[in-house]
Amino acid sequence: MQVAYDYEYQLAVADYWQGRPTMEPNVWVPSLPLQMTVAVPASNTDLVVSSGGQQELKLAVMEESTEYQHERSNPMEDFEKAARAFEDDLQKMQTKMHLFPPSMKGEELSKYSEPKVVSIGPYHHGKGEAIPQMESTKYAAACHFINESGRSVEEVYGAVFAVADEARRCYDADKLRLLSDNDFKPMMFYDGCFLLQYMLFMCRDNNDEDHPIADLPWVVVDKLMKLMPKPGLDMETFVGRVKQCLQTRRHLKFDPPILDESYKPPHLLGLLRFYIVGSTDSSTTDDGSGQGLSDNAKKVSLSVSVIELAEMGIRLTADKTTAEINKMRVTRGWFTGKLFLPPVSLDDANARFLVNMAAFELCITPDFGEVDDTMSTVCAYLCLLGMVTDNDTDVQELRKKHILQGGGLTNEDALELFTGLEKHLRPGNCYYNTIVAIENYRSDRRLWIKLYRFGYRNQTAIIAVLTTIAGIAGFLGTLKSFQ
Repeated sequence: MQVAYDYEYQLAVADYWQGRPTMEPNVWVPSLPLQMTVAVPASNTDLVVSSGGQQELKLAVMEESTEYQHERSNPMEDFEKAARAFEDDLQKMQTKMHLFPPSMKGEELSKYSEPKVVSIGPYHHGKGEAIPQMESTKYAAACHFINESGRSVEEVYGAVFAVADEARRCYDADKLRLLSDNDFKPMMFYDGCFLLQYMLFMCRDNNDEDHPIADLPWVVVDKLMKLMPKPGLDMETFVGRVKQCLQTRRHLKFDPPILDESYKPPHLLGLLRFYIVGSTDSSTTDDGSGQGLSDNAKKVSLSVSVIELAEMGIRLTADKTTAEINKMRVTRGWFTGKLFLPPVSLDDANARFLVNMAAFELCITPDFGEVDDTMSTVCAYLCLLGMVTDNDTDVQELRKKHILQGGGLTNEDALELFTGLEKHLRPGNCYYNTIVAIENYRSDRRLWIKLYRFGYRNQTAIIAVLTTIAGIAGFLGTLKSFQ
């Protein structure tokens, strides 16, 4: 039967096909419709002809012995089999293409869980109003990639074909149950070429385009990158450009990150999150007090409001030295403290980016307490933003402090995003370390905080009294001069 596929916009690769030798029968040609023969499935029925000449279906039933019918499997074997399957899934957790976690399916987050401009991979294929219009762009991107690679259509598609089975195993089998290989493999080919062209585009100058949520296994991207001519894709520049997109105020000198060759990303989103989060050499405090709870602490509050922080003398401050998200920390001065939060440009694209990085952390890490702190960094960052925003005024204060930069989301949208995420995320060690640092500050400066809180709560009256005293002193000074 004929397999339906959208060929309205055919790749401009027909020229490649003219005069090419015949390919292997299992290799698909992107510009041509695909024919598929469906084999009749085997069954336990036999076709027989009766004495009257009529065809009948005769059911062949295997006789079962009484002993077989009463045979029962060992329950422990079933349990052990299920346990092994569960452990196998956990081992593959890091490389799977995860669905958006059910815990983040709130109404306020639904618009951030699906692509807005272009879909990559089968989970969101064809969804959204603007998505189908971008399919023609994928065909053009494939044409450009083939031209720039200097390879033939057969070679490029053959490379994708070689890793397609491995790529398919990265997706949820139930979600792809109705998607045949004859549809899946062309999808990997077009999406892979489009993604590589996007990455090349981001390396040119300083392009602030929306970054797609890359739902494509890295094995496909890596295979296509190896087909590119030298020097190939400058991954340091690409990662640095995307990292810059999270900031409105940037250093004039472009300083791309140094890539860790030992890190093997599951997909593009995982790669970018790895370098946006930053290294593990940070501490939640300058004096190390955030590493453990102070002996003076009697209890720990798992959340601290923006009012409590202000009454303790802890001021929210944008970290101007780095944009790495894991640099959240509490510092102490002589009289006050600071809670440093990395700044972020909160437009719609970056909001989607942050939400999906947090979702990725939830999917790959069942227990944040048993892994490195950086595995929960984005969740912690978003939880802290939710902790210090109770109303529109708090969001505006974050803008004044330059923690939230640029335009994009309104104060109402940002408040809905942060408070919605706070309800759905697991905080993790990065968050708890910051909370412990705040509690240590509170416990070690208990007497001073009481004095500071009194002054903070009564600052209007105190200013009025001081103004009155200054006025009286000035009047007495003037009266004395007359005398």
